[in-house]
Amino acid sequence: MITFFCPRCWKEITGDDKKCPYCGADITEHERKGFEDKLINALRHPEQETVQRAVWILGRLKSDRAVKPLIRLFEQSDNPYLKREILDALYEIGLPEAMDFIVKSLRSEISIVRKKAEEIIKRGGNNV
Repeated sequence: MITFFCPRCWKEITGDDKKCPYCGADITEHERKGFEDKLINALRHPEQETVQRAVWILGRLKSDRAVKPLIRLFEQSDNPYLKREILDALYEIGLPEAMDFIVKSLRSEISIVRKKAEEIIKRGGNNV
């Protein structure tokens, strides 16, 4: 059996719902969105594995539209492993704004996040 969730409030809904019974979101509007938009939306998903999977895929897609949402997620998250995954995704995307943020992450208070930023900068050579 498939479980469906509202793409705005993430509460469980039925597969037949056209509007979320909890927050009123138009489910059909979300269904018309493209894959990249759905992945960016999944960065707010309550299930951590779904968020990490979306981060990884957005990096592999080199989604330039995901840079700002990824940076926002990094800044809001307390999860150092998610932060490391976000830094990898930003490196894969490779835009100047993403690379600048990786450099700023060298000042992170979390040692494994700092080390990931250092590793990426060494890997990137002159690109960072």
